[in-house]
This record gives sequence, C-alpha cells and structure tokens, in this order.
Amino acid sequence: MRKIAKIFGFNSSQHSLRTEVFAGISTFIVMAYILALAPKAFEGVGGTADPFPTAALFTATALVSAVSTFLMAVYAKRPLAVAPGVGLLFFISGTVCMQMGYSWHFALTAILLEGVLFTVLAFSRLRYLIMESIPLSLRSATAVGVGFFLASLGLKSAGMTESGAAIVSLASIVTEPEKQLFAICVMLSGVLIVYRVKGAIFLSIIASTIIGIPLGLTRFDEVMTIPESPAPLFMQMEWSEDIFSIDMFVCVVSIFFLDVFDTIGTVSGVLSNTNLSRTNGRISRMSHIFQVDAISSTLSGLMGTTTCTSYLESAAGVAEGGRTGVTSLVTVICFLFALFFSPLFLAIPPVVTGAILLVVSFHMFAAIKHINFTNPVEAIPSVLVILVMAIIGSISDGIVVGVISYAVLNFTAEMKQERERRKRGHFFTINKDE
Repeated sequence: MRKIAKIFGFNSSQHSLRTEVFAGISTFIVMAYILALAPKAFEGVGGTADPFPTAALFTATALVSAVSTFLMAVYAKRPLAVAPGVGLLFFISGTVCMQMGYSWHFALTAILLEGVLFTVLAFSRLRYLIMESIPLSLRSATAVGVGFFLASLGLKSAGMTESGAAIVSLASIVTEPEKQLFAICVMLSGVLIVYRVKGAIFLSIIASTIIGIPLGLTRFDEVMTIPESPAPLFMQMEWSEDIFSIDMFVCVVSIFFLDVFDTIGTVSGVLSNTNLSRTNGRISRMSHIFQVDAISSTLSGLMGTTTCTSYLESAAGVAEGGRTGVTSLVTVICFLFALFFSPLFLAIPPVVTGAILLVVSFHMFAAIKHINFTNPVEAIPSVLVILVMAIIGSISDGIVVGVISYAVLNFTAEMKQERERRKRGHFFTINKDE
C-alpha cells in the first residue's frame, strides 16, 4: 500500500486520503463542462461533405483527459487535471476551421505537430530558459491575474454579468432563482471554509445542486448513457502538401505559444500559494508538469481532440486541500465514470460551478504580497499582467505583455544606471586632475 501511495506522492503522515478524494471530485465537477462544450464547439465544422464526428468527440475528450491526468498523477504527482483547453478549443474550431477554411483533418495535423514540438522543448534544457525568464514578481502577478480571470469566468458562467463586464443588480438575487442559488452556494462555501469543514467545496456543490431541484435549476433527464466509439477521430490527420504551407506554420506556432504560456500561467496561478511552491516562487516538479502537458498535446492530435493543457479548474481541488497525485487519480476515475453516467455530472447547474470558481479564485489573490509596488520596474509589468488577464481574459497574452514590459523597463533602468555611473566617474576624474 505504501508503494502505491508513493507512486502518487502521497504520504499518510502529511496528507489526508479523504481530503484528496474530495479534492479530485471537486476538480472534476467544475471542469466537467468540457465534455459537453467540446462537441458543441465543433457543430457544423466540415459541413455536409465531411462533417466533424461530434458524438465521438465526447468519448475522445473523456479518454484523453483521463489518460493525460493519469500521467500527471503518476509522473508529476501534482493535483492538476489535464484536458483539452477551452481557448485552444475555439481557436481550432473557430479560427483554423471556420475562418481559415481548413478541414478538421488539417487542424488535427497541426495539433499533433505542435505536440511533438512542445515535447522536444519540454525534454530539453530550453524549458529552463522559458521558465527562468519569468521573475518572481511576474509569477506572483500571474497568480493574481488568474484569480481575477477565474472569478470573471465564474461570474459569467453563473449569468451574473450582463453586457460584458457589467455586474447584474443585487436586486435580481431576490427575484431570480439562478441568482439566489449562486448566492446560496457562495455563502455556504464560505461558511464551511471558515469552519474548516473537510470537503467544504465538494459538499457545497452537492448541497447547492440538491437545492436547485425545487428551484427548477437541477434536472435529470436520464442517468446512464452508452458512450460513442472514438474511432472516427483516431489518427485522422491529413498528410498533404499543406503541412509545408505558411498557414500550417502559423497554426503550429500559435498553438505552441498558447499552450506553453497557458501551462506556465495556470500552474503558477493554481499552485503558487501552496506548499508546492518554493520560497523563490518556483513550482516544484515544474519540469515534470511541462513534460506531461507536452505528451498530452501529442496524444490530443492522435486521439482527435484539441490540445490538452493543465486546467485552471484544478484550483478547486487545490483549494479543497489536494496536494498529491491522488487528487488527479480521483479525477481520472471521474472522467471514466462520466463515460457512462455523464447526465449526473452535466445536471449540475452552471450557476453552481460558477459560484465555486468565484470562491476558488479567492485563494489566488494572496500572491499579491510578493509584488514590490515601490519598484516601478516590477510594479508596472505586474499590474499589466493582472489587467490583461482580468480584462482581456487571456493568460498567455498577460504573460507575454508582462515579460516584454519587464524586459523594456529593466533595460531602461540599466541604461539609466550606466549613465549615472559614467557621470560620477567623469566627475571624480576631473577633481583628481585638479
């Protein structure tokens, strides 16, 4: 039993099995939407001539998520779930297939090539150049920015925002069932967390889902389903002259940078305020996490799904207390269970998952203490990172803006110091001659 526990980084003297189980289930519940969202995103892709097999995508998504998260559990031993990324999902379906007009076979080829490129990077020393290029202040700002991003995602999922960023009036909480359930879930989670109840987030999800039944928000149409075969999507790449085209290069590079920076941002945001982060702000076993994400991206192309990445919703499990690969293992079991009992998970009202994401975001704001706001070289890029992630809603864009602005300001500061050194040297030289 101890050997099995060691495989997942679990130590009975430091970790609680019950906590890890609750954490794994909580992570899955708040990210289960991807099973329904992925097929919807590809509806209409391919037209009537070569329609995308959306029914097979549900099964393929569950399987690739289960395999990828299992790799995270046994190799990286971290409480992170891996699944097809939402941003990359719409980039592939909307931009590559719809706007650029390429077939979904072309898109899967780009995903596979990106996965191979990412894998080469992840297993080489180049990964250190990327990870070390982001200073502590920017990693801390990334955690805060991810917190804001997660909070806005939760509010949007719960229908608490209107016309973009406008928050609905508090009066609607009294009159609308969705807003009432949202408020109940947030307050219930808060109370349970204050009382340090084990499984607070998980219990809040279950209780709120049950409360949603009389409110007409929780509906069970069926309990069990037979999953479709993933065969129509397996190994459906397109090896033609298009793989040498400029568009293929652009697609691969775009997916690559989105994938890499999403991984860095997500992991920094989710784990920065835990004992899995070192005193210098670096995440332990980050190279292993990188490698799992890279292998998962390659697996995505083979299985016919969009590129996999570590999920922000893993923060729900981390907030619950999950710290080892056991949390990820439980999430894997949930994905496999969902293949046959997906209606049970999909019955959870969106307002409940939105409320949980809002509660989880609170844990990330503590990282702001690591930002030195008295130093403009650190403060300005950090604020830019937070604003871009919070307002634009892009983790990768936030990191890029932060790194570029940090480099420019550091260069400016160095030039200023060099001029001052030269002036002092010139002054002392004149005085010596006199």
